Amino acid sequence: MKVVLKKMYENMTIGEFSKVLSSSSPAPGGGGAAALTAALAASLTSMVFNLTIGKKVYEDYDDSIKELIKESLAKMEEAKDEFITYIDKDGAAFLEIINAFKMPKDTEEAIQLRSKAIAKGYENAAKVPMELIEKTNKIYEMISVACEYGNKFAVSDAGCAAILAHSVIEIAVLNIGINLSGIKDEAIKNKLEEESQKLLQQSKNNKNDIVYVVNKILGI
Repeated sequence: MKVVLKKMYENMTIGEFSKVLSSSSPAPGGGGAAALTAALAASLTSMVFNLTIGKKVYEDYDDSIKELIKESLAKMEEAKDEFITYIDKDGAAFLEIINAFKMPKDTEEAIQLRSKAIAKGYENAAKVPMELIEKTNKIYEMISVACEYGNKFAVSDAGCAAILAHSVIEIAVLNIGINLSGIKDEAIKNKLEEESQKLLQQSKNNKNDIVYVVNKILGI
């Protein structure tokens, strides 16, 4: 069963999204909130770059550093837009499970088809946060560039971006965990669990490294 991705939440205002998030509807939920948070982390990093380009500190850098900053900004803008799409991807994955549970079970064949669809739905619902983890982990590289070469008056924002990024990954790990019980394929289940835990630790290390540098710059 394939759910066609529709922009259910992507074009909402902050107020509209907050309202639907707080409602009795089970989606959007933590996954959608995590995707939005990832977009905010990317946006904060972009802000640091935009507050750097054209300033004296930027003009004093050699061309290779200037190019690195510009490339990092472009990557963050691309990442921001992609993270926003995961708000809807997460909702669509949840809807796939709901639709699978609604499938008929009046014959043995229907029961088997329904069972397979449910298991596949849980598998897809776990893969969406796994993708979000992988993509979020990649932005630490650009956050580090912002921390090292960005406007020092905005270095705390780079630290905030790192903290937000790690919270995204913590949430995504929880969302993988809640879907594992519905996955029948043990190999897929074990791979998702092991890989998510490995990337969680990697994220923690990256976040701590960036926050340490930020605190050192701030003198705290």
